[in-house]
Amino acid sequence: MSELFKGLERIEEARERLTGSSFMAGVFVGRPDFNLLFPSPETVEERAEGEAYCRKIEAFLKSQVDADEIERMAKIPDTVIKGLLDLGAFGMKIPRQYGGLGFSYTNYGRVLTLIASASNILSLTVAVPQSIGIAMPILLFGNETQKRTYLPIVAKEAISAFALTEPATGSDAANIRTEAALDRSGTHFVVNGEKLWCTNGPIARFITLIARVPARKIRVDGKAAWAPVLEGERADDRVHSAFILPMDSPGVAVRQRCQFEGCRGIENAHMTFTDVRIPVENVIGEIGKGLKYALTILNVGRAISVPAICLGMAKQAWQPTLDRANSRVTFSRPLGERQTQQMRLGRMATDLFAMEALASLVWRMADQKQYDIRIEAAIAKIFLSEKTIRFLRDAQIIFGGMGYETADSKRVRGEPAFMIEQLVRDAEMYRIGEGATDVLRPFVAREGLNPHLERARGYLDGTLNGAAKNRELMRLLKFYLPWYLNQWQSKPLPNRSEIQDSAVKAKLAYVERASRRLARAIVYAMALHREALRDDQGRQNRIEEIGEDILTIAATALEAESRERTREDLNAWDLADEFFTEAVGRIEANLAGLIRNDDQHSAGIGGRALRQEYASLSDGVIPRALKDYQRDGHAR
Repeated sequence: MSELFKGLERIEEARERLTGSSFMAGVFVGRPDFNLLFPSPETVEERAEGEAYCRKIEAFLKSQVDADEIERMAKIPDTVIKGLLDLGAFGMKIPRQYGGLGFSYTNYGRVLTLIASASNILSLTVAVPQSIGIAMPILLFGNETQKRTYLPIVAKEAISAFALTEPATGSDAANIRTEAALDRSGTHFVVNGEKLWCTNGPIARFITLIARVPARKIRVDGKAAWAPVLEGERADDRVHSAFILPMDSPGVAVRQRCQFEGCRGIENAHMTFTDVRIPVENVIGEIGKGLKYALTILNVGRAISVPAICLGMAKQAWQPTLDRANSRVTFSRPLGERQTQQMRLGRMATDLFAMEALASLVWRMADQKQYDIRIEAAIAKIFLSEKTIRFLRDAQIIFGGMGYETADSKRVRGEPAFMIEQLVRDAEMYRIGEGATDVLRPFVAREGLNPHLERARGYLDGTLNGAAKNRELMRLLKFYLPWYLNQWQSKPLPNRSEIQDSAVKAKLAYVERASRRLARAIVYAMALHREALRDDQGRQNRIEEIGEDILTIAATALEAESRERTREDLNAWDLADEFFTEAVGRIEANLAGLIRNDDQHSAGIGGRALRQEYASLSDGVIPRALKDYQRDGHAR
């Protein structure tokens, strides 16, 4: 229902309806399918393969990687990249028939977590080519010739990258301006434009380029499609399309290696394209499907890469933080004996357990090809990136002044040179990259609202009036009255051995009940606010946050049960119970806030601030606007 989400029309057009099983899709309509929380487990052989490879990577990291040097020099040494290529680390998800290792998503996540525990920059560099470089789009949408030509190269020889974002467009990817026009010969596309924040761009041999192609509508086998028009001919639209672009093509120029607050070692490019010629054979998939492809491959980064890197960063900080709390003495007592720090450490332990449980569940879901995990992927990305930031800032507080000082500065005095301040700076990138939290929350809400938007399309879009509108209302009431009554009736949990544990059963029963309450609240909010819900991000955020907590309650309960049953960790229920208590409080508050809240008042103050109605807030300082920080036409 694009009318409810204006400004996202092209993304809405590119978005495909759910095509596989989705636990969260069921949660939002009050019918969670708990059987989906039990994807096929790893085989013994798969796990052994992943763990053996982790031992190889661990040996390489210990002997060849100096994370402090990467931070100091803001550069990953070429020898490290070459070593990882030789180990096949850039081809973990590429099938063996094309020269890769053919790992499951679970093993891929396991390895990325390990690499991130040594250097999140290195893990990011390894992840990008496999999540959003040319490998995934070719695997998912390319032809056999492209697979046999390029996949063996990026598995063992070359780095690839993904070029979507532009200076004027970030999360609103539908509005990119880079154009690829078919030349008069019909053999090449001519590309002009620019891309920004292309991770691995400066060291990539190939990039996946998303550009807009002037095209006309056609019919192929009775279905709508797009055909590119020759330069100078009339086009019906400029449609998003995906290309394989060798970086050594004439006209490609890396204008800048971008520098950031953190993640100093990443290679990130601002690049321009001037009359760059791409053979028509380098089109990935169909003309006009580029935005769909981009959104699809981003799911991999959201589900696997970003959660794995965040988990590795948090785990890297955990033991040093405990050591600091136990060894630092203030006022004759160890820091860890003080209740404030014990409460902080308790929250950190709970969050770390929940992060690992959720990541593990989503990775196993991703390995089930019949699952559609776009909602679960977005939630995993939001949850782990946000919790990692809080986790690392808590760790920094426990370190005190030592947490604010750089590792190199501490090393001069012989202090333990743990780089917590670097991790804090680096972590923010993972909240922003591959879908910022403030964009993904409405995305998740949109998926949750979709069944109702589709059903009530005619009534809500304002095209009906008079008798037609009344007839549509009666049709909706005929459906929703029994539906609403049904949402008050509890549904039985599956008869599975894992759910027979009383602690698991109690938590999943709450999940089932909260799902029905959420479904009722969503319909009530839609009926009450209708078109106003389009811009009501406060309510959209609450819908996502409730879903996020519901999914993670289930993940933590099942993880605790598994660890207790296998005797891997007999104390895991402490953490699952604590997360449950905290999550229930948030769910109850968000359910109430879906109906009544003070968001408009806060937003109103923000609006007045934007209109410069609080000018006195700038008193007493040197007055400078954003444009005052721009010199010689270039931002400094």
